Amino acid sequence: MKLFSVFEYGRIEGLTGAEKDLLDQLRGPHHERLFEIGWRETRATSFVGVVQLPQTTLQVLPKMYRHEDAKEREATANLLFLLSYTRKLDVTEPEISRLTEQRAPFSEILFWIFARRLWDAVHREVLRGYVTIEDRLDVLKGRWLVAAQAGRPDGWRRDRFDVAYDEFTEDNLPNRLFKATVHRLSRWAQDTDTRPLLTQLRAVFADVADVTPQPHDFDQAAQWMLRHRRRANEGHLYRPLLKLAQMFWTGTGPQPSPGRTETFAFLFDMNQLFEEFIAEFIRRELREIWHERLGWDMRVQKQNRACLWYEARQPRFWLHPDVRFVDEEENSILIIDTKYKELTADRKKWVSDEDARQMYAYSRRFDSPRVVLLYPQFAEKIVADFSAGANLPPWLEVRTVDLRRVLSKEKGGLRTELETSFTRQETPL
Repeated sequence: MKLFSVFEYGRIEGLTGAEKDLLDQLRGPHHERLFEIGWRETRATSFVGVVQLPQTTLQVLPKMYRHEDAKEREATANLLFLLSYTRKLDVTEPEISRLTEQRAPFSEILFWIFARRLWDAVHREVLRGYVTIEDRLDVLKGRWLVAAQAGRPDGWRRDRFDVAYDEFTEDNLPNRLFKATVHRLSRWAQDTDTRPLLTQLRAVFADVADVTPQPHDFDQAAQWMLRHRRRANEGHLYRPLLKLAQMFWTGTGPQPSPGRTETFAFLFDMNQLFEEFIAEFIRRELREIWHERLGWDMRVQKQNRACLWYEARQPRFWLHPDVRFVDEEENSILIIDTKYKELTADRKKWVSDEDARQMYAYSRRFDSPRVVLLYPQFAEKIVADFSAGANLPPWLEVRTVDLRRVLSKEKGGLRTELETSFTRQETPL
């Protein structure tokens, strides 16, 4: 199995024509291409994660590392931290340290997380529930399917009954999907910690029927779990695993039919991930501090407002600020919006007209005296304030935040940096 590792927007070399065709089929949540497939070169985009191809593993990592000699390890650890912090992946901070110290590819880390969590779940209790079984028996059991029996050529026989009955069993659709996923990962996984777990799981699901999962099966399995198994611990243990198993079969966007091609995609748009992480970090680390100190309450993409109205009746062009702080009267105090773009003092990579106009709309429609536009820091730190006139106070504050650190171990430093960034600066760039 070949492994290619690149960073976002990096050039990808060494792929075959067939592999490029598979990458070209991948689509994001808005049907956007996840890779730029050109005649001369293939490049990653803002989507980071891993793509498993039949003979190749391709991982795309964020540019979030401090040390050049450990950039892949640090970037992988930070990506795992972002996914864990935003609740997209169930992995603890100690596990992140251990997994990345082993320098395992991102795909192997995903395999281990699925196998470990599924083993923990079945070790507590194998998922069992009532399943409706239709059969032909020599005794009446459950419901007599009279219409079905009457439609048979030998429906007149009195020693055979078409019946449907409920049986409490582990041979249910969720377990069938878990079993199929375990067998699929057994063909991919190479890690010495993961393979024994998969072997044990194959034994656990030995009495479960074999299936080839189809995309609609996972929705039906989720509905079955809601209908038949309502225990809180099962929702916490099995439902995230069902979503992860679905990813191993369906991936991102339209792909070849499951079972025909050994491929999956686990990719996230850094634009959205950066936005969600900053909002969640502020909620956990700064929300209570500012509430107790300043009396501010936090709103995350709530109470959205229209930019314009058509004929005074129909709202148009909705505005969705990432984070908004309000006072006791619900008056806007501070709006924070994130943009995952490279920002420098150079005019070519400066704040775009589009972003500035968007912030102006936020300020006017939400009547906010301050708007902070936050970018990731890729080079020098940026601090720039803009006002509406020479003698007026600034209302737009452009800031960068440095994520090029070991986030799981330096949350205090990040908290201090963000708190400083959102405190009004008197000296502009």
